[in-house]
Amino acid sequence: MMQEIKILHMYHDLMNLYGDWANTAVLSHALTEHGYSATVEEKSIGDEFDLSAYDYIYIGSGTERNQRACMQDLAQYKEALLERIEAGMYMLATGNSHELFGRSVTDSDGGRFEALGLLDFETVRGSSRTTGDCVCRASFLKEKLIGFINRADKGQAGNIARPFTNDLGPGANDSTNTEGIMYKNLLGTYLTGPILVRNPPLLWYYVSLLDKHGDKQGNGSSVCLRHAGHTDEPSPCSTPFFTYQNTAYQMALKELTERIGNK
Repeated sequence: MMQEIKILHMYHDLMNLYGDWANTAVLSHALTEHGYSATVEEKSIGDEFDLSAYDYIYIGSGTERNQRACMQDLAQYKEALLERIEAGMYMLATGNSHELFGRSVTDSDGGRFEALGLLDFETVRGSSRTTGDCVCRASFLKEKLIGFINRADKGQAGNIARPFTNDLGPGANDSTNTEGIMYKNLLGTYLTGPILVRNPPLLWYYVSLLDKHGDKQGNGSSVCLRHAGHTDEPSPCSTPFFTYQNTAYQMALKELTERIGNK
């Protein structure tokens, strides 16, 4: 019998600014290819969450108005969510959704709302935008990642370690090239793309972590490493999607890396 992995896409309708639904779709597809029965459930404002029922939670990016609405709704689940994160649940928050794990978010007009307070940082928004294509080094991967950042200027400040160092593109604020949050198995980043579609190394990193046949460090037993760019050995994956995905990643990485050299 196939083991089941349950994925929760939180606020799928409100926090889906860059086609973020594709992150859960490609993760589910990769897990299915790896031999699991992977299901994605979508929940939003007004729905009841049983956070203990899921192996992986994803939340994407949204407008500032939608972000505030989701934060107000999420407040009722604050203790349960933080408890699950402390217990090691896997969670990915992309775009401005990862701002919710800091102490507060202050809008350009000075309006401030409390966030979840898991990590020691604050987000302050200016009146203009900071954008750019990115090539970044992740503290937990040997391969580089690519994506796009579109955030309000000023950005974040706080005493936390950042998992991403951008060789190209903006960081968490206007005076640094580092960004993102990482706490236990919670990963957050301004990078969009959708990030798991554009980055096979990160996609298969999560498949490896979720592989219940792997060892205690989360190293999967037969993850399709070829599609993550690790090896030229034949891959057990049958669908051509992952081959095309890796080709697109390599082409984009090459093009963006050339921009760094031309600076």
